Amino acid sequence: MTPDFEQAEYLHAPPVVSAEFDNGVFLRSIAFGLVGALVGALVYGAFVGITHIQIGYLSIGVAYLVAKAMMMGSNNRGGLPYQVTAIVLTCTAVAFGNALMVWWDVKPIPFTAHNLLALAKYGFAEPFLEFQTSPGSALLGLFILFVGLRAAWRMASGIPGAVRHPFSR
Repeated sequence: MTPDFEQAEYLHAPPVVSAEFDNGVFLRSIAFGLVGALVGALVYGAFVGITHIQIGYLSIGVAYLVAKAMMMGSNNRGGLPYQVTAIVLTCTAVAFGNALMVWWDVKPIPFTAHNLLALAKYGFAEPFLEFQTSPGSALLGLFILFVGLRAAWRMASGIPGAVRHPFSR
């Protein structure tokens, strides 16, 4: 059979992406992602609290846990809502881990609404507060956080084989 250059044929059919959005699957994915975020934040905060070594690479691990849990919860469905949720959950988990570090050092802090709000504010601001003491370290930490967020974004895309772990290209 001679090749026909008038018509293109695929050797392997491209993956078909379903445009149908299932709220139930998305909510299940969020629930799994919340568990991943909680585990990641606890590991992040406990590691720094116990060792007093603050390693930005832990945020990549948090991003991996969140995105992997979300993909498990959605049976590997993904897309923009999953990606945005993975980013939000990862940022929240890292902030919670930062707040947990403060709680670990200053405990016992009573769990009042005011104290919890103050811890949350600190948790989200900590990567930027670091510029006051060490701008180079702060830039490196934000870059590493960006790498983790990028990995979570790619992992939650739902594209088969897009990324299997946070260091894939």
